[in-house]
Amino acid sequence: MTAPDRSPDSAPSVCVGIDVSKASLEIALIEPEEEASASHAVPNTEDGFGRLLDWLEKRTDANLEKRPEQVHICLEASGGYQRPVARFLDEHGLVVSVVNPQRTSAYADSQLNRSKTDKVDARLLARFCNREEPSRWEPSSSEQKSLKELTRGLDQLKKERDRLNNQIDQSENSTVTDSLKSVLESVNEQIDRLENRIDQHIQSCRRLARDRDLLKTIPGIGQTTAALVLAELGDHERFESARQAAAYAGLTPAHHKSGSSVHRKPHLSKVGSSRLRRALYFPAMAALRCNAAVEALGDRLAERGKEDMVIIGAAMRKLLHICYGVLKNQTPFDASLHPGT
Repeated sequence: MTAPDRSPDSAPSVCVGIDVSKASLEIALIEPEEEASASHAVPNTEDGFGRLLDWLEKRTDANLEKRPEQVHICLEASGGYQRPVARFLDEHGLVVSVVNPQRTSAYADSQLNRSKTDKVDARLLARFCNREEPSRWEPSSSEQKSLKELTRGLDQLKKERDRLNNQIDQSENSTVTDSLKSVLESVNEQIDRLENRIDQHIQSCRRLARDRDLLKTIPGIGQTTAALVLAELGDHERFESARQAAAYAGLTPAHHKSGSSVHRKPHLSKVGSSRLRRALYFPAMAALRCNAAVEALGDRLAERGKEDMVIIGAAMRKLLHICYGVLKNQTPFDASLHPGT
Protein backbone atom coordinates (compact mmCIF):
# COMPACT_ATOMS: atom_id res chain seq x y z
CA MET A 1 0.00 0.00 0.00
CA THR A 2 1.41 3.33 -0.98
CA ALA A 3 0.83 6.52 0.93
CA PRO A 4 -0.17 9.62 -0.99
CA ASP A 5 2.67 11.94 -1.84
CA ARG A 6 2.38 14.88 0.55
CA SER A 7 5.55 16.73 -0.44
CA PRO A 8 5.16 20.53 -0.47
CA ASP A 9 5.14 20.68 -4.27
CA SER A 10 2.46 18.04 -4.76
CA ALA A 11 0.42 18.24 -1.57
CA PRO A 12 -3.33 18.20 -2.27
CA SER A 13 -4.94 21.60 -2.06
CA VAL A 14 -8.23 20.10 -0.88
CA CYS A 15 -9.44 16.99 0.90
CA VAL A 16 -12.79 15.49 0.02
CA GLY A 17 -14.95 13.06 1.96
CA ILE A 18 -17.67 11.06 0.24
CA ASP A 19 -20.34 9.24 2.22
CA VAL A 20 -21.52 6.43 -0.04
CA SER A 21 -24.94 4.80 -0.14
CA LYS A 22 -26.54 2.58 -2.74
CA ALA A 23 -28.39 5.49 -4.35
CA SER A 24 -26.32 8.60 -3.68
CA LEU A 25 -22.99 10.19 -2.86
CA GLU A 26 -22.83 12.91 -0.19
CA ILE A 27 -19.71 15.01 -0.74
CA ALA A 28 -17.85 17.36 1.59
CA LEU A 29 -14.80 19.41 0.62
CA ILE A 30 -12.43 21.20 2.97
CA GLU A 31 -9.31 23.27 2.44
CA PRO A 32 -6.26 22.15 4.45
CA GLU A 33 -5.94 23.92 7.78
CA GLU A 34 -9.56 25.06 7.50
CA GLU A 35 -12.78 23.78 9.07
CA ALA A 36 -15.06 25.43 6.54
CA SER A 37 -16.50 23.01 4.03
CA ALA A 38 -18.68 22.86 0.94
CA SER A 39 -21.27 20.14 0.48
CA HIS A 40 -22.92 18.56 -2.52
CA ALA A 41 -24.84 15.39 -3.41
CA VAL A 42 -25.01 13.41 -6.64
CA PRO A 43 -26.50 10.04 -7.63
CA ASN A 44 -24.29 6.98 -7.26
CA THR A 45 -24.31 6.44 -11.03
CA GLU A 46 -21.97 7.04 -13.97
CA ASP A 47 -23.79 10.30 -14.69
CA GLY A 48 -23.40 11.29 -11.04
CA PHE A 49 -19.66 10.59 -11.16
CA GLY A 50 -19.28 13.04 -14.04
CA ARG A 51 -21.25 15.67 -12.13
CA LEU A 52 -18.98 15.06 -9.13
CA LEU A 53 -15.89 15.86 -11.22
CA ASP A 54 -17.52 19.00 -12.63
CA TRP A 55 -18.41 20.18 -9.12
CA LEU A 56 -14.88 19.53 -7.83
CA GLU A 57 -13.34 21.57 -10.65
CA LYS A 58 -15.70 24.49 -9.99
CA ARG A 59 -15.19 24.44 -6.22
CA THR A 60 -11.39 24.09 -6.35
CA ASP A 61 -10.64 26.26 -9.40
CA ALA A 62 -8.32 23.41 -10.39
CA ASN A 63 -7.68 21.75 -13.73
CA LEU A 64 -8.13 18.15 -12.64
CA GLU A 65 -7.05 16.87 -16.04
CA LYS A 66 -3.59 18.45 -15.65
CA ARG A 67 -3.13 18.21 -11.88
CA PRO A 68 -5.50 15.63 -10.40
CA GLU A 69 -3.15 15.09 -7.43
CA GLN A 70 -4.39 18.42 -6.02
CA VAL A 71 -7.41 16.57 -4.64
CA HIS A 72 -7.33 13.69 -2.14
CA ILE A 73 -10.65 11.84 -1.81
CA CYS A 74 -11.58 9.56 1.07
CA LEU A 75 -14.40 6.99 1.11
CA GLU A 76 -15.39 4.24 3.51
CA ALA A 77 -15.61 0.62 2.40
CA SER A 78 -19.39 0.18 2.29
CA GLY A 79 -20.36 -3.24 1.04
CA GLY A 80 -19.08 -2.66 -2.48
CA TYR A 81 -21.18 0.44 -3.21
CA GLN A 82 -17.98 2.52 -3.13
CA ARG A 83 -16.15 0.52 -5.82
CA PRO A 84 -17.60 2.08 -9.00
CA VAL A 85 -16.98 5.68 -7.91
CA ALA A 86 -13.56 4.82 -6.46
CA ARG A 87 -12.52 3.17 -9.72
CA PHE A 88 -13.91 6.09 -11.77
CA LEU A 89 -11.99 8.67 -9.73
CA ASP A 90 -8.81 6.59 -9.79
CA GLU A 91 -9.03 6.27 -13.57
CA HIS A 92 -9.14 10.08 -13.74
CA GLY A 93 -5.89 10.29 -11.77
CA LEU A 94 -7.26 11.56 -8.47
CA VAL A 95 -5.78 10.31 -5.20
CA VAL A 96 -8.42 8.00 -3.71
CA SER A 97 -8.36 6.27 -0.31
CA VAL A 98 -10.86 3.59 0.73
CA VAL A 99 -10.68 3.18 4.50
CA ASN A 100 -11.97 0.67 7.02
CA PRO A 101 -15.15 2.02 8.70
CA GLN A 102 -13.72 1.03 12.09
CA ARG A 103 -10.94 3.59 11.60
CA THR A 104 -13.35 6.41 10.85
CA SER A 105 -15.68 5.29 13.64
CA ALA A 106 -12.82 5.52 16.13
CA TYR A 107 -11.91 8.93 14.71
CA ALA A 108 -15.52 10.09 15.11
CA ASP A 109 -15.45 8.99 18.76
CA SER A 110 -12.21 10.91 19.30
CA GLN A 111 -13.92 14.03 17.90
CA LEU A 112 -16.90 13.52 20.24
CA ASN A 113 -19.34 13.48 17.32
CA ARG A 114 -22.90 13.48 18.59
CA SER A 115 -24.73 13.53 15.26
CA LYS A 116 -24.75 11.04 12.44
CA THR A 117 -26.13 12.15 9.09
CA ASP A 118 -24.80 11.73 5.57
CA LYS A 119 -23.51 15.32 5.56
CA VAL A 120 -21.86 14.93 8.96
CA ASP A 121 -20.23 11.66 7.88
CA ALA A 122 -18.92 13.22 4.65
CA ARG A 123 -17.36 16.14 6.57
CA LEU A 124 -15.86 13.69 9.04
CA LEU A 125 -14.26 11.72 6.19
CA ALA A 126 -12.80 14.93 4.72
CA ARG A 127 -11.28 15.90 8.07
CA PHE A 128 -10.02 12.35 8.58
CA CYS A 129 -8.40 12.47 5.14
CA ASN A 130 -6.67 15.76 5.91
CA ARG A 131 -5.43 14.63 9.33
CA GLU A 132 -4.52 10.97 8.76
CA GLU A 133 -3.36 11.01 5.11
CA PRO A 134 -4.64 7.46 4.45
CA SER A 135 -2.95 5.18 1.93
CA ARG A 136 -3.85 5.40 -1.72
CA TRP A 137 -6.34 2.79 -2.91
CA GLU A 138 -5.24 0.50 -5.70
CA PRO A 139 -8.02 -1.13 -7.76
CA SER A 140 -7.99 -4.84 -8.42
CA SER A 141 -7.25 -6.11 -11.89
CA SER A 142 -10.27 -7.27 -13.88
CA GLU A 143 -9.07 -10.89 -13.60
CA GLN A 144 -8.69 -10.70 -9.82
CA LYS A 145 -12.02 -8.87 -9.48
CA SER A 146 -13.78 -11.63 -11.45
CA LEU A 147 -12.10 -14.29 -9.32
CA LYS A 148 -13.32 -12.56 -6.15
CA GLU A 149 -16.90 -12.45 -7.46
CA LEU A 150 -16.74 -16.13 -8.42
CA THR A 151 -15.31 -17.32 -5.10
CA ARG A 152 -17.76 -15.22 -3.09
CA GLY A 153 -20.64 -16.63 -5.15
CA LEU A 154 -19.36 -20.13 -4.41
CA ASP A 155 -19.18 -19.28 -0.70
CA GLN A 156 -22.84 -18.22 -0.73
CA LEU A 157 -23.88 -21.43 -2.47
CA LYS A 158 -22.01 -23.53 0.10
CA LYS A 159 -23.73 -21.66 2.93
CA GLU A 160 -27.05 -22.40 1.27
CA ARG A 161 -26.08 -26.07 0.96
CA ASP A 162 -25.28 -26.22 4.68
CA ARG A 163 -28.56 -24.50 5.55
CA LEU A 164 -30.54 -26.98 3.45
CA ASN A 165 -28.75 -29.95 4.99
CA ASN A 166 -29.63 -28.64 8.46
CA GLN A 167 -33.28 -28.22 7.48
CA ILE A 168 -33.40 -31.73 6.02
CA ASP A 169 -31.95 -33.18 9.23
CA GLN A 170 -34.55 -31.35 11.32
CA SER A 171 -37.58 -31.99 9.10
CA GLU A 172 -40.09 -34.63 10.13
CA ASN A 173 -42.38 -34.17 7.14
CA SER A 174 -41.50 -36.40 4.17
CA THR A 175 -43.07 -34.00 1.66
CA VAL A 176 -41.00 -31.09 2.95
CA THR A 177 -37.88 -33.28 3.08
CA ASP A 178 -38.31 -34.38 -0.54
CA SER A 179 -38.73 -30.76 -1.67
CA LEU A 180 -35.64 -29.66 0.24
CA LYS A 181 -33.61 -32.54 -1.22
CA SER A 182 -34.65 -31.49 -4.71
CA VAL A 183 -33.46 -27.93 -4.04
CA LEU A 184 -30.25 -29.28 -2.49
CA GLU A 185 -29.54 -31.32 -5.59
CA SER A 186 -29.85 -28.19 -7.71
CA VAL A 187 -27.55 -26.24 -5.37
CA ASN A 188 -24.94 -29.00 -5.53
CA GLU A 189 -25.04 -28.87 -9.31
CA GLN A 190 -24.50 -25.10 -9.19
CA ILE A 191 -21.58 -25.56 -6.81
CA ASP A 192 -19.92 -28.05 -9.18
CA ARG A 193 -20.52 -25.72 -12.10
CA LEU A 194 -19.08 -22.70 -10.29
CA GLU A 195 -16.02 -24.64 -9.08
CA ASN A 196 -15.32 -25.62 -12.69
CA ARG A 197 -15.79 -22.01 -13.78
CA ILE A 198 -13.30 -20.81 -11.14
CA ASP A 199 -10.75 -23.35 -12.34
CA GLN A 200 -11.27 -22.27 -15.96
CA HIS A 201 -10.94 -18.60 -15.02
CA ILE A 202 -7.65 -19.16 -13.21
CA GLN A 203 -6.29 -21.31 -16.03
CA SER A 204 -7.15 -18.58 -18.53
CA CYS A 205 -4.98 -16.02 -16.67
CA ARG A 206 -1.27 -16.84 -16.71
CA ARG A 207 -0.51 -14.85 -13.57
CA LEU A 208 -3.34 -16.38 -11.53
CA ALA A 209 -2.48 -19.89 -12.76
CA ARG A 210 1.19 -19.42 -11.83
CA ASP A 211 0.35 -18.02 -8.39
CA ARG A 212 -2.14 -20.81 -7.65
CA ASP A 213 0.45 -23.44 -8.55
CA LEU A 214 2.93 -21.76 -6.20
CA LEU A 215 0.44 -21.67 -3.33
CA LYS A 216 -0.40 -25.34 -3.82
CA THR A 217 3.23 -26.24 -3.05
CA ILE A 218 2.53 -25.20 0.56
CA PRO A 219 1.40 -28.21 2.67
CA GLY A 220 -2.09 -27.38 3.94
CA ILE A 221 -3.05 -25.23 0.95
CA GLY A 222 -5.25 -26.98 -1.60
CA GLN A 223 -6.80 -25.81 -4.82
CA THR A 224 -9.89 -24.25 -3.22
CA THR A 225 -7.92 -22.39 -0.53
CA ALA A 226 -5.38 -21.17 -3.09
CA ALA A 227 -8.20 -19.63 -5.15
CA LEU A 228 -9.67 -17.98 -2.04
CA VAL A 229 -6.31 -16.54 -0.98
CA LEU A 230 -5.71 -15.10 -4.45
CA ALA A 231 -9.24 -13.66 -4.53
CA GLU A 232 -9.26 -12.08 -1.06
CA LEU A 233 -5.59 -11.10 -0.67
CA GLY A 234 -5.50 -9.45 -4.09
CA ASP A 235 -2.23 -8.24 -5.55
CA HIS A 236 0.48 -9.21 -3.04
CA GLU A 237 2.68 -6.34 -4.30
CA ARG A 238 0.43 -3.80 -2.58
CA PHE A 239 1.80 -5.06 0.77
CA GLU A 240 5.30 -4.09 1.84
CA SER A 241 5.72 -7.06 4.19
CA ALA A 242 4.15 -10.31 5.34
CA ARG A 243 3.13 -8.60 8.57
CA GLN A 244 1.22 -5.98 6.58
CA ALA A 245 -0.62 -8.76 4.73
CA ALA A 246 -1.44 -10.42 8.07
CA ALA A 247 -2.73 -7.11 9.42
CA TYR A 248 -4.98 -6.82 6.34
CA ALA A 249 -6.46 -10.20 7.28
CA GLY A 250 -6.90 -9.22 10.94
CA LEU A 251 -4.41 -11.92 12.01
CA THR A 252 -1.99 -9.74 13.98
CA PRO A 253 -2.21 -10.05 17.78
CA ALA A 254 -3.93 -7.30 19.76
CA HIS A 255 -2.52 -6.56 23.23
CA HIS A 256 -4.36 -4.87 26.09
CA LYS A 257 -2.16 -3.70 28.95
CA SER A 258 -2.54 -0.63 31.13
CA GLY A 259 -0.53 0.17 34.23
CA SER A 260 0.10 -2.70 36.63
CA SER A 261 -3.44 -4.06 37.00
CA VAL A 262 -4.92 -4.43 33.50
CA HIS A 263 -3.37 -7.37 31.63
CA ARG A 264 -5.74 -9.09 29.27
CA LYS A 265 -4.73 -12.03 27.13
CA PRO A 266 -3.56 -11.15 23.60
CA HIS A 267 -6.02 -12.09 20.86
CA LEU A 268 -6.38 -11.72 17.10
CA SER A 269 -7.24 -8.16 16.18
CA LYS A 270 -9.89 -9.32 13.65
CA VAL A 271 -9.75 -5.84 12.13
CA GLY A 272 -9.48 -6.88 8.53
CA SER A 273 -10.74 -9.33 5.93
CA SER A 274 -12.97 -11.87 7.68
CA ARG A 275 -13.25 -13.85 4.43
CA LEU A 276 -9.49 -14.32 4.28
CA ARG A 277 -9.41 -15.42 7.92
CA ARG A 278 -12.17 -17.97 7.31
CA ALA A 279 -10.34 -19.26 4.24
CA LEU A 280 -7.25 -20.01 6.35
CA TYR A 281 -8.91 -21.57 9.42
CA PHE A 282 -9.19 -25.22 8.35
CA PRO A 283 -6.00 -25.14 6.21
CA ALA A 284 -4.12 -23.93 9.31
CA MET A 285 -5.44 -26.89 11.30
CA ALA A 286 -4.26 -29.20 8.51
CA ALA A 287 -0.89 -27.41 8.34
CA LEU A 288 -0.35 -28.05 12.06
CA ARG A 289 -0.24 -31.74 11.12
CA CYS A 290 1.44 -31.76 7.71
CA ASN A 291 3.48 -28.55 7.29
CA ALA A 292 6.84 -28.73 9.09
CA ALA A 293 7.12 -24.94 9.46
CA VAL A 294 3.66 -24.53 10.97
CA GLU A 295 3.91 -27.75 12.98
CA ALA A 296 7.13 -26.56 14.64
CA LEU A 297 5.44 -23.29 15.59
CA GLY A 298 2.45 -25.15 17.04
CA ASP A 299 4.72 -27.45 19.08
CA ARG A 300 6.62 -24.50 20.55
CA LEU A 301 3.40 -22.74 21.55
CA ALA A 302 1.96 -25.95 23.02
CA GLU A 303 5.11 -26.41 25.14
CA ARG A 304 4.55 -22.90 26.48
CA GLY A 305 1.04 -23.87 27.53
CA LYS A 306 -0.85 -21.83 24.94
CA GLU A 307 -4.53 -22.61 24.35
CA ASP A 308 -5.66 -24.43 21.22
CA MET A 309 -7.32 -21.35 19.67
CA VAL A 310 -4.18 -19.28 20.26
CA ILE A 311 -2.15 -21.95 18.45
CA ILE A 312 -4.61 -22.08 15.55
CA GLY A 313 -4.56 -18.28 15.26
CA ALA A 314 -0.76 -18.28 15.18
CA ALA A 315 -0.83 -21.08 12.58
CA MET A 316 -3.18 -19.02 10.40
CA ARG A 317 -0.83 -16.06 10.62
CA LYS A 318 2.22 -18.22 9.86
CA LEU A 319 0.44 -19.81 6.90
CA LEU A 320 -0.43 -16.40 5.46
CA HIS A 321 3.19 -15.27 5.96
CA ILE A 322 4.28 -18.31 3.96
CA CYS A 323 1.70 -17.58 1.24
CA TYR A 324 2.96 -14.01 0.98
CA GLY A 325 6.59 -15.13 0.79
CA VAL A 326 5.89 -17.68 -1.93
CA LEU A 327 3.98 -15.13 -4.00
CA LYS A 328 6.46 -12.29 -3.46
CA ASN A 329 9.52 -14.39 -4.32
CA GLN A 330 7.73 -16.39 -7.02
CA THR A 331 9.34 -19.59 -5.74
CA PRO A 332 7.76 -22.84 -4.45
CA PHE A 333 7.54 -23.49 -0.72
CA ASP A 334 10.83 -24.48 0.91
CA ALA A 335 10.53 -25.68 4.51
CA SER A 336 14.26 -25.14 5.11
CA LEU A 337 13.76 -21.37 4.82
CA HIS A 338 11.62 -21.30 7.98
CA PRO A 339 13.23 -21.43 11.43
CA GLY A 340 12.34 -24.29 13.71
CA THR A 341 11.82 -26.85 10.93
